[in-house]
Order: sequence, then structure tokens, then C-alpha cells
Amino acid sequence: MGNTMNILISALFGTVSVVMFYRWYKVNRKIMIKDQQWSYLRIMVLILGILTAVSLVTGGGTNTVYDYSRIAFTFLAVTAFMALRDGVGEEGMVSIGKFYPWSEVTAYDYTEKKNTIEVYFQLKSQKKNKPDEYTTKVLEFSKEDKENLMKFMKINLGRKYTRMKRKK
Repeated sequence: MGNTMNILISALFGTVSVVMFYRWYKVNRKIMIKDQQWSYLRIMVLILGILTAVSLVTGGGTNTVYDYSRIAFTFLAVTAFMALRDGVGEEGMVSIGKFYPWSEVTAYDYTEKKNTIEVYFQLKSQKKNKPDEYTTKVLEFSKEDKENLMKFMKINLGRKYTRMKRKK
């Protein structure tokens, strides 16, 4: 890989990791019930980390300083992404490191799957020029957390429970 590409990848992953660690610092203490750790996206990021480790080993004596910086920043970004978890807390919900207070949640619904519970949160529009547009966030929780999660949802979102149509 060329030095220019290594520098670009290092800058990209360095920036992404700083942003993710900053988000983790801000929202980690607000999460009381965390989502299920292993989603498809998390597995893909882990595979990226493994492939980076393979490039470290197979590069051997041909690796340059730029290769090592790319590898280090990639590992840093993978670590930051794996540390950043989604979930719910007393003040609101966290999705991809962004905190949404309960006042922004207009409705919620849930579906029980084989090993997980998917909770759908409908959020108010974030765009001032389109106030009727809403966003739906989906979080997957372990079946073991079902009882605590349902109690928690009734306390914090009591009357906002709504059956929603899901996109297939």
C-alpha cells in the first residue's frame, strides 16, 4: 500500500477513534441496560481488526512507519467502536454513541426474537424544516434482560407504547 493511502487511512481512523472515544466518555455512564454485544456490524468491525493484525504479521520486514501508523490507528478505531455500546438509562437512550433524552422519544415497540428482544424507538424529527419526519432506532437486548427492560420502559415511557409497522 502506498504511503499516501496509509496516511489517509491513518487520518480517517484516527479522527473516527477520537470521536468514538469522546462519545463513549460522554454516554457510557448514562447506560443502565446495555444492548446485545454481537451484532453484524460489530462482527464486521472485529473482522477488520483481525485483517489488520494479519497485515501486521504478513508484512514482516517490508512494513514502513506509515504501515505501522495505519495499523495502530485501525486498532484504536476498532477498540473504540467495540467499547461504544448502545442501551437505555434513566435519562434516555443511546444509539451509536448519540444520546437521545426520553422527551425526544415519541413511541416505542418491541418484538421478541429467538434469543433477543428488539426495541424500536420512534424519535422526533431532528430537522427543523421537516417537523413531521421521524427516525426509528432499533436496539437489540438479551432475553435475560427482558424483565428489567420492560419494567424500565414502563417507568420511563409508560404511555408511549405503540404497535408499529416494521419495514421488511
